[in-house]
Amino acid sequence: MASVFVNYRVQDQPGYATLVHQALAQHLGADQVFLASRSIRLGDDFVDQVFDTLSRCKVLIAVIGDKWRSLLGDEATDWVQREISNAFSHRIRVIPVLIENAEMPTETELPMCIKALARCQHLRLRHYTVENDMAHLVRELRNLVPHLTDDARASGPATSFQFESALNCEFVIVQGDILRCTTADVWVNSENTDMHMARPTDFSVSGIIRFWGSSRDQTGRMIDDPIAAELETLVGQRPVSPGSVFVTGSGQLENTHNVRRVIHVAAVHGEPGVGYRQVGNVGGCVRNVLNTLEGLANARSVLFPLLGTGEAGADVDATAEAVVSAAVDHVVDHLDTKLCRIHFLGYTRREAEALTRVFRRLSLIPVA
Repeated sequence: MASVFVNYRVQDQPGYATLVHQALAQHLGADQVFLASRSIRLGDDFVDQVFDTLSRCKVLIAVIGDKWRSLLGDEATDWVQREISNAFSHRIRVIPVLIENAEMPTETELPMCIKALARCQHLRLRHYTVENDMAHLVRELRNLVPHLTDDARASGPATSFQFESALNCEFVIVQGDILRCTTADVWVNSENTDMHMARPTDFSVSGIIRFWGSSRDQTGRMIDDPIAAELETLVGQRPVSPGSVFVTGSGQLENTHNVRRVIHVAAVHGEPGVGYRQVGNVGGCVRNVLNTLEGLANARSVLFPLLGTGEAGADVDATAEAVVSAAVDHVVDHLDTKLCRIHFLGYTRREAEALTRVFRRLSLIPVA
């Protein structure tokens, strides 16, 4: 559930609101930051979703540009005002973020229900200091909402574990961004049962793989989308069964990250009125991927994300237990495996720590 609510006017600096959302999602976790245009699923009741989410948040970020004050209306019709008023009534901390040279509204300019906004300490976001400004905001949010530290992006070198016996396969935790990994022949994409990849602008493993596998012009615009296009040709009737796997090429990821193949596994499925959920047997997804890998040429290492813990919101500890145990069982059951390294992505500190606990519980030995 989101802890940070991004409040903004569509007619006033929507681009900066998206920037704030993306930066906070990257550092705090995508599930911890709510932006209506990005976070509400098609068909959901907009009003219910906005105010139910807001009531559970700890902080509201009010993005204020130079047109903000001129767009103030009646509380009944001004959604931005209603959200801020609701935050104050629920004793939710409100942090104004002023864009470029925008001025803070005064109490006399504000309606009674949000006059307190004028007394809130603000942060200014300028294009030429944007990285430092956002870093300041992230630090403040981590201090204000302690549990966000667990959902912060992990950092540090990869750590390896191995069997005490003579089995040669290593198990590796890659901390932080998936793009840090350049030692896996195959990346696993946690996909939905419709097998439609995420938009390349989405902050998800699927979106990252799609974007970095594409060819782009000098402005960054995609001119070739080979991974998503190949996946579309491979999938017949939709939806596919949970645990189904499809193997595609890796596009430009082969040149940038030494990735030769992408295996797409149906680890998430949609439920009407509920949204996306992790499939019931996520360990089976891992086994299906590894069995497929054994038949691929030049595939000696693989990278798994924690399947279904992103948008589907699956429990991190339970998922780490399931995916690692399935991988260990595969190696034990296939003594002739050609796999020499099985990587697991610990994007957040919570994920990296959960993976480490599972390795230790299974009595795997850290590699010096």
